[in-house]
Amino acid sequence: MDNDHAEAVALHRWAVIAEAANARLEAAERGALVRVVAARSHTHPDGSSRRYSRATIDRWIRAWRRGGLEALRPETRSDTGAVRAHPELADEAAALRLELPTRSAAQIARILLARHGIRVSERTVRAQLRRRGLQREALLAEPKVFGRYEAGRPNERWITDVLVGPWVPHPKTDTSVRAKLFLIVDDHSRLLVHGRFFAHENARACQECLRQAIVRRGLPEVLYADYADVRVMPTSERNGLWQKANELSRSA
Repeated sequence: MDNDHAEAVALHRWAVIAEAANARLEAAERGALVRVVAARSHTHPDGSSRRYSRATIDRWIRAWRRGGLEALRPETRSDTGAVRAHPELADEAAALRLELPTRSAAQIARILLARHGIRVSERTVRAQLRRRGLQREALLAEPKVFGRYEAGRPNERWITDVLVGPWVPHPKTDTSVRAKLFLIVDDHSRLLVHGRFFAHENARACQECLRQAIVRRGLPEVLYADYADVRVMPTSERNGLWQKANELSRSA
């Protein structure tokens, strides 16, 4: 950091603390002023608008009392150039923040030191994360991802689907057909209610699989069946399927 810039930063810090650094203030008055100063935005010599914590303002006041304007000059940091020399550290810091958005810059700096023996300041970590838009506030404000949805109790909803199986007979011949595995799963317990191979994927096969499932486990409140091709199960056949299911539940 060149001398002119260091002096400009020192003067900026003095301007921030000037009111609260008055030696004639009582402790309670100084505390109230520090809170006011911390709530303001201050124009930094680099043109950016910044706010400073009460702890930072108190630290600058102590430095001013100890050494005047010279003590407010930025210190030469021991980690200068660490990220430039090891750019992978910035990527790792970003991964650590994404892994746990509540993880602070200080915690990330400690992890990097423990893993690689390279000291990176909390300020450097925070700056690198800010450049990538990975501030904790921004990440925590993003919409939360909720866990998978499931039914609240057994038999509230069954889900059925069809998987394409092997050729039968096998090895494949001109008369072979693809076996179709019909499955019904309870959406609460993930219990495989019933499963069976059929030669064809049609309403009759689905009806038979559902009949066996109802005999074993009772009637579900909802049956979800994902039929992408309406030709597989027209509306009339779907209605007939449920009519058959109700008849089975009453006779079971």
